[in-house]
Amino acid sequence: MSMYIQYFTRLIMPAAIILLLGSCKKDFDAPPAPTDPNITVTHTLKQLKALHVTGGVIDVITADMVVSGVVVANDKSGNLYKEIYIQDGTAGLSIQLDVAGLHNSFPVGRKVFIKCKGLALSDYNRLMQLGIKATVNNVPSLQAIASNLIGQFVIGGSLNNPVTPKVVTVNQLGTSMSDDMIGTLVQLNNYEFIPADTSKTYADTSAYRNSQNLTARNCQANSSILIRTSGYADFAGLNVPNGNGTLTAIYTVFGTTKQLLVRDTADVKFNNPRCGQGATTLMNTAELRSTFTGTTTTIAEGKRITGVVISDRSTNNLNTQNLVLQQGSGLAGILVRFEAPHAFNLGDSIDVNISLQELSEFNGLLQVNNVPLSYASLKATGKSITPRTVTLSQVASNFEAWESTLVKTSPASLSGGTAGTYAGNVTMNDGATLILYTATGASFASQSYPATVASVTGYLTQFGTLQEISVRNPGAPLNDVIAAGGGGGNGLELTTSPYTQNFNNLAGGLPKGIFVKIGASATSAGTGDMPIYGTSLGTGTLWNQTSAGLKNFASATGLTATSDATAQNAATNRALGIRQTSSTGYDPGASYLFRIDNTIGRSNLQLSFLLQSLDNSIGRITVWKVQYGIGDNPATFTDATSVPATLSTTPTFGSTPVTVNFGSALNNIGQTLWIRIVTLAATTGTGSRASTAIDDLSISWN
Repeated sequence: MSMYIQYFTRLIMPAAIILLLGSCKKDFDAPPAPTDPNITVTHTLKQLKALHVTGGVIDVITADMVVSGVVVANDKSGNLYKEIYIQDGTAGLSIQLDVAGLHNSFPVGRKVFIKCKGLALSDYNRLMQLGIKATVNNVPSLQAIASNLIGQFVIGGSLNNPVTPKVVTVNQLGTSMSDDMIGTLVQLNNYEFIPADTSKTYADTSAYRNSQNLTARNCQANSSILIRTSGYADFAGLNVPNGNGTLTAIYTVFGTTKQLLVRDTADVKFNNPRCGQGATTLMNTAELRSTFTGTTTTIAEGKRITGVVISDRSTNNLNTQNLVLQQGSGLAGILVRFEAPHAFNLGDSIDVNISLQELSEFNGLLQVNNVPLSYASLKATGKSITPRTVTLSQVASNFEAWESTLVKTSPASLSGGTAGTYAGNVTMNDGATLILYTATGASFASQSYPATVASVTGYLTQFGTLQEISVRNPGAPLNDVIAAGGGGGNGLELTTSPYTQNFNNLAGGLPKGIFVKIGASATSAGTGDMPIYGTSLGTGTLWNQTSAGLKNFASATGLTATSDATAQNAATNRALGIRQTSSTGYDPGASYLFRIDNTIGRSNLQLSFLLQSLDNSIGRITVWKVQYGIGDNPATFTDATSVPATLSTTPTFGSTPVTVNFGSALNNIGQTLWIRIVTLAATTGTGSRASTAIDDLSISWN
């Protein structure tokens, strides 16, 4: 061997020895991978759990039972304490072990074998647990297996066994104590934290370390579940994610409440856009309705509808979570029910994301149900839908196609309801019938309806087998209920402008639509009709007759203050008179009252009349006002501006021409309108009260 070779050999051999020794040391330090022990499994977890059937009881296991399962959750994140969950192909179970750091010995994916003899089963408010029976303060209880006994009962096996959650819906999760899903790893898809919880952390990080319940729901908003997190979890102080996605957790119960325990934040993969924020395409409302085949279904993903709100939440005639949406005049409509009260108004144009929402019927009425408020967005205001003009027989023939759309009916009679008011079911009849339904809580429910209507405008709805129409507001400004005019109503017959009344035929009684009241006030049209002095208006009464009541006076026109009884009785020009006295309701409270059934198609109403003071022997002054009120029984009246501005009857004999221009205030009123000439303040002065009359009444319009 040459010198060079000897030198090289000396140089390389130590290195080889070092490498060899290093290699041997490495093999020596790495323990062999754990394998499953040679233990025969005798029962499934489901069979084991079947031993415990009575809540709160501690069932000691006396038989030689061996179960096995894979660890699906442990104490690594701190959300569990001295506890692991295992599951096999049949069920899952909580194992109570009295030692910290369990994740080191029992990592997720490790198979474990449990010799059950001597252990015990019980439950924590229906959540089943395996531990050991012990007596604490003289009370038997289920305790965690002591650390020095764990090896006797629980034997670790192979690692890295697959842990695959079962994809479920909340409805598939039962609350029976023996339910197979309790204690197992589950996965819910398309879930997110509810809006109220999106600003919260998982749990309390204060000194109290309180656990916290948060709520997650699916995109259909028809299924939710609690996520419970310990204040000792290492992620307790982290804000929850605000997206949507997959939720993996251990399913547990507390009583009958369903709960999830997440192992760490990796289980909450809410990385997608929240419900209603993804891309959508417009769906025709008629097409949406056609997808309903009679049973509750889920609307296809990525769909939205648009339309105009044809219901009015302000009158409380519809649940505040509901609105009726019509796509356009003559097009289809549908009821949309939100998960909470909405703020959309009549005439709002809105888009509603209906992706994955529930399409169902409630008592026969088709609805998109329980839609999150965030799914709807306002596009415009002040829009209108032209109602379809229909007969009631046409409604019956086309009801399903026209449901949740706006219609205007033909003339009809109304009957039924609650004491003649809108509340409840009022029957419309034009040869066919339809129910006019009004909720008892509606703002107009207590109003009286007209006996006959020229039309009713409203949206078609349904309750069971009843086909119904609901109005938004029978009166101004919508005027959904138009009382029949002319001879069909009870008011002045405003057929041709102007309407005139000269009161020359009072012998036949008060003209239609004209009343004289006592007890009128700022909030009442009157407490009753003013009694007629004498037996009837067929007999004229002298101006200076001092008894209270309604009277047929000779008009001041053509006569003087000194005209005697012969002249007054012979006068053919008559006036409608009132004699005030101190009797209750006369001073103040006397009122001339004129009823108009509606002013649809009429504008710029003007009133004129003669206000007459007929007895110059009196000593008092009466001040009168002209006012108007709207509705069958108005509780408020509005002053109208008259010329002259101050109206009074005094000791001075005379006839004052009065004009009132109502401007646009009474244009197109679709309900009963009242105009009155009323005294609301007590007379002034001393002595007798006035004999007041009105004559030559005229109402004109455009």
